Amino acid sequence: MIVKDTIDIFDNLYRGLKLKDAVYTEKDNTCTVNFLFNPESFMPTDEIKLAIVEKLKDIIGAFVTYRLIFTSCPLDKRAIANHTYTTIVNNFPALSKNFTYDDVTVDITDMKVKVTLRLIPSSYEHATSLNRETFIADQLRDSFFADFTIEFDKKDDDIDCSNQIAKNMELMASIKEAEEKTVYEISNIADIIGKNEYTLAIDFTKVKNMVENVVICGEVTTVQKRAYVRKLNRNGDNKEIERVYYSFSIKNEGKVLYCSIFPKQHDEIKGDLIEVGMRVCCFGSFREFNGKLNFTANSIARCEYKREEIRSGLKQVNEDYHTVFPQEYIDYEQSGLFDEEEKTFEGTYVVFDLETTGLEANKDEIIEIGACKIENGRISETFSTFVKPSRHIPKEITELTGIDDSMVENAPTINYVMPDFYKFCYGSTLVAHNIAFDISFVHNISKKLSYSFDHQTKDTMAMAKEKLPGLKNYKLGTIVERLNVVLDNAHRAINDATATAKVFIKLM
Repeated sequence: MIVKDTIDIFDNLYRGLKLKDAVYTEKDNTCTVNFLFNPESFMPTDEIKLAIVEKLKDIIGAFVTYRLIFTSCPLDKRAIANHTYTTIVNNFPALSKNFTYDDVTVDITDMKVKVTLRLIPSSYEHATSLNRETFIADQLRDSFFADFTIEFDKKDDDIDCSNQIAKNMELMASIKEAEEKTVYEISNIADIIGKNEYTLAIDFTKVKNMVENVVICGEVTTVQKRAYVRKLNRNGDNKEIERVYYSFSIKNEGKVLYCSIFPKQHDEIKGDLIEVGMRVCCFGSFREFNGKLNFTANSIARCEYKREEIRSGLKQVNEDYHTVFPQEYIDYEQSGLFDEEEKTFEGTYVVFDLETTGLEANKDEIIEIGACKIENGRISETFSTFVKPSRHIPKEITELTGIDDSMVENAPTINYVMPDFYKFCYGSTLVAHNIAFDISFVHNISKKLSYSFDHQTKDTMAMAKEKLPGLKNYKLGTIVERLNVVLDNAHRAINDATATAKVFIKLM
C-alpha cells in the first residue's frame, strides 16, 4: 500500500493528475496504480507514464512490476452543482429555504474546485456558525476525487421565488406515488328498491368522512324491518302516519357498515326481499350518527361485484431535471471506438445498468443507476446516481459492487430519481445487457409512481449471441474482451452502462 506522502507527491507532480489508489498483487508481484486525471489539463503520454514508473521505483523500489491505469475524470460543473444541491437539500433542510440549483456556482482549475453557495441571511449565519462548508467539501471530495473549497455568500431574503415554487410543485407531483383506489365492478343488478343504474362502487372501508351520492356494496349480515311515525300537515290538519324503514348492515373486507333505507310507500313491501347473505349495492350518502358513520340509502339492489384496483393517470415527462442532471459525455477514446469506417445509425438509445440489493424486482431495491444516451451512433450524455434504499445493503452485494451503506447515505431516494430517469429515457429505445433483469426493476418502481416505461427495448446479450457465435459465454466481461472494449471497475452501474453502450455501437 502506498503511503500518504507518496499520494501527496503525485498529486503535486502534475497539474490535473490525482492518485486514486494502489493495489499490490502478491501472486504476480504486480502493483496496480490507479490515477484520475482531468483531460482539460493533463494527458497521460508515454513519456509521462515512463516518468511516473521511474518515480515509483525511486519511492517504493524496483522489485515489483508497475501497472498504471489512468481514468479520465472530467470535472463537469453541472454534475458538481447537482451533487452539491442534493447534498444540501438531503442533509440540511434548514439551509434549503429559498435555495435553488441556480444558487450553486462552480469554478474549476485543474483538479481544484471552488463552490460558492448563495444563501439567505438566516441560512448564511446558520451555515457559517456550524462550519457546514467542511461537511459539504468532504462529501464532494469523496465523489469527485478533487480538492474542494466551499464558500458561502449572502443573498436577499425577499427574492422572487415564483419560478422555484412552480418547479417545486412539478417535483412534488412527480415523486408522489400513484394514488391507489379500490373500486368494485358491479354486475347482474336486480332492483329491490329504487332504480339502480351504475357499474362501479367505492370501497366503503376507506371512507373517513361524510360523503354524498356514492355507491357502496357488500354482503348483508343483518336486516330488520322497523316503523317510524311521520308527521304531516295537510290543509291545516296535523296527521301522524306510520311508515316502514329497513335497518341493515353490510360487510366487506372484514368491516361492517350500518345502513338504513326509507322507501316510498309503494315500495315498502319490497324491502322484505332484503335477506341475510345477499350481495347488494346501494346508492346514497354517509351520515354521522352518535359519532359514527352510517349510510342512508336511496336505492338498493341485489348484485354481483368484483374488486378492482385503479391508479391515478400516467404522469407526463417533467419539463425540468430536478435531482439528477445528465452530463455531457467526454471520452477522448471514443473516436477510436469504431472500425476503420466510422458507423452511424439513426435513432436515440439509452443504454442503462442497475445495481440492486438483490435479484427480485418485487422485493429488492435499486441502489445505483448508470445510463448513456446514444445519438447518431455516438454517446452524447450520461446519467449516473446512487440511490438510497430503505434497508441496509447486504454484505454480498457490497462485496460484488463495492457499494456500501455509507456511499448511499446521502443519495436521493428512488422516487426523486425516477422522474429524472424517465425524462432522460423519454423518446428513446432502452438497451441493457440481459435487459429482462434491469427492466423488471424499472417497471416495478415506475408502476408505483405512474410512469409508463413502454419503450422499445434491445438486449446486447441477444445481439452478441447472433453476431458473435462461438463465445464460451455471453457475459458482459467476455464480450468486451472479444470486442476490445475497456471495462474498468465492473459491477458499477455507469461503468457497465458505458461499456455496454460501446458494445451496442459495435454490434449495430
